[in-house]
Amino acid sequence: MSAAIKPSELRQKRIIERDSVSALYADSVGGLLVTIACALALIFGFPDSGLQEFKYTWGALFFCLMSFRLIDTVYWHRKLRYTDYKPSGPQKRFVISVLITSIMWMTYALTLIQSADWLELSTLIIILSSLAGGGATVLSGNLKLSVIYSLLMTAPLSLMMVLSDDKNQNILGVLGLFFAVVLVLASIRAAQFTRNAIMLKNRNADLVDSMEEKNKEISEANSALESKVQDRTREIYELSNIDPLTGLFNRNAFSTSLSKILVNCETQGRPFALLFIDLDGFKAINDTQGHGVGDRVLVAIAQRLTLFSTGPEYICRWGGDEFIIVIEDVDSDDAIDFGRDLIKSLSQRIQVDLSRLTVGATIGVAMYPEHGNDESELISLADTAMYVQKEKAKSDVCVFSADMRKSQLREQELKEGLALALQNREFHLVYQPVIDNQTNEVSFCEVLIRWELDGVLIPPQEFIPIAEQYGFIHEIGEWVLMKACVESSNWIFDDKVDISVNVSVPQLLRNDFVDIVKAALVNSGFPATSLHLEITESVFANNADVMFARIAELQSLGIKVSVDDFGTGFSSLSQLQKMSADIVKIDRSFIASMDEGGQAIIQATQYMAKQLGYSVVAEGVETKEQADELSDIGVNCSQGYYFSYPMTIDELSQWYEDFKQGKLNDPL
Repeated sequence: MSAAIKPSELRQKRIIERDSVSALYADSVGGLLVTIACALALIFGFPDSGLQEFKYTWGALFFCLMSFRLIDTVYWHRKLRYTDYKPSGPQKRFVISVLITSIMWMTYALTLIQSADWLELSTLIIILSSLAGGGATVLSGNLKLSVIYSLLMTAPLSLMMVLSDDKNQNILGVLGLFFAVVLVLASIRAAQFTRNAIMLKNRNADLVDSMEEKNKEISEANSALESKVQDRTREIYELSNIDPLTGLFNRNAFSTSLSKILVNCETQGRPFALLFIDLDGFKAINDTQGHGVGDRVLVAIAQRLTLFSTGPEYICRWGGDEFIIVIEDVDSDDAIDFGRDLIKSLSQRIQVDLSRLTVGATIGVAMYPEHGNDESELISLADTAMYVQKEKAKSDVCVFSADMRKSQLREQELKEGLALALQNREFHLVYQPVIDNQTNEVSFCEVLIRWELDGVLIPPQEFIPIAEQYGFIHEIGEWVLMKACVESSNWIFDDKVDISVNVSVPQLLRNDFVDIVKAALVNSGFPATSLHLEITESVFANNADVMFARIAELQSLGIKVSVDDFGTGFSSLSQLQKMSADIVKIDRSFIASMDEGGQAIIQATQYMAKQLGYSVVAEGVETKEQADELSDIGVNCSQGYYFSYPMTIDELSQWYEDFKQGKLNDPL
């Protein structure tokens, strides 16, 4: 019974096999290209041969084989070469493909020997001898393959020439057999050399591994010896709370310092202001000039901040381009003045090499004890005030207020309420008819979402931004679309009446939005040609090209697209033309100000829409005079409280019956 092979020996054997396969594949691309060139020369270089049809057939098969070998070689180079792959699979593919190659060459030679002239035969002999000679080296990673390849490439043809009646062929045949023997010996020597090189390489690798293992043992021994030193220095390391770039306190150190400041101020009854500073324009410098320049800007900013601080414990680099500074014995007005002086200083140009760079700063302020008495709370409140100021105008100071707290609480309340409403499907839809000014018939109905929180109706303009901010808008929008299509599938209207559903920018930006619309149409059976999607002008400020492509894809399904609140946002004539909308809805503000210049805007919009082939809808029509004037101007449709308030699907049915019977002469 043979002894079991150790795992280390198996691993070593596998490494050697993999290196042998590497030797086969490493230089095979050049050999394959040379082989293809030789085949092309033989097939097309001697066209007068009587076996041209055989050559073409052989060539087609041969080039298929070469293509496989090239693909296999490229695959090995790109996918396997630097991985811990099993060598058996690639080795089998290589060996089999090389053997088939040699057999095909042998077949070609034996077939043409009888009909080829001396020039073609001589060329064939030279090519086969050259390929066989090259194979002795290129195939040295596999001894058996190298020997068999050399013999198949030279011996059969040589033997046939020895047995030929032509004395010249006899001489060449004897020389060929002698050459075959020489090639076999050369293949053996090359294979031995390659194997020895592989063995030596792996022995060297083992020596390196052994040395690394010894070094590791020495390192571990040194670590054990140094453990006492590390214990003594650990306390010093833990006390190192300085930001390495700016030299200011880091977050941990400042949190500890702020706790002490709070205790002292509470004991002494002294107020203080905490200023949260965020740099404006720093990211652009960091992105365009590089992190090295950005770091030098931060160092300069830290130096300027230090000039405003009463001590290192009152200032820190909170993170990135954010800083905090504390000033004692001030009120909110003093803090604002201090902050503006600070902004003025920080906004001075910074010289970095040959560049003169400028950053700004936006500051949020929280007051102790007015706003809070906890360090984390004060930092959070100042951070909130800073972001509120950024939304209004950068490079200014904002003190936290009760309104901000209410806004925070309200936002949190709506966020939690929306999450629960989504889970319980607490939304409902209402519909507002849009009236054709020419026929006085219902053209389509706009779908509007309604939501009550604790019995109070929440306006969409309040909860939709929250839904967009926290990602609820996608699920809400999908529900609205499906619900509207289902409810509208059985309209009570006599004629075809479309529905119009509002879509937000985040919905349009989703890659699967068109699929969601398709699913709603398919599942409800609602026709695409009866669906309008309303978008606001803000789409022009968000990836306009993506939006235009998405809108075009929707229109290709037969869906109509409306631009809502036209005239209040980012639209331009070129963008409107590029988008090719179907309907433009004039914002209600222009309807309300028709007597104050709004009529001119409406007429201009009507003219522009007519030239572009759009329909025009006037929103916010509240009086008969407005409706009549809009109709006279040529506006296609009108929508507003003059005709109807938004209604549930059941209320819409009753309204339509009254509308048909002319009972709605003055809805208001």
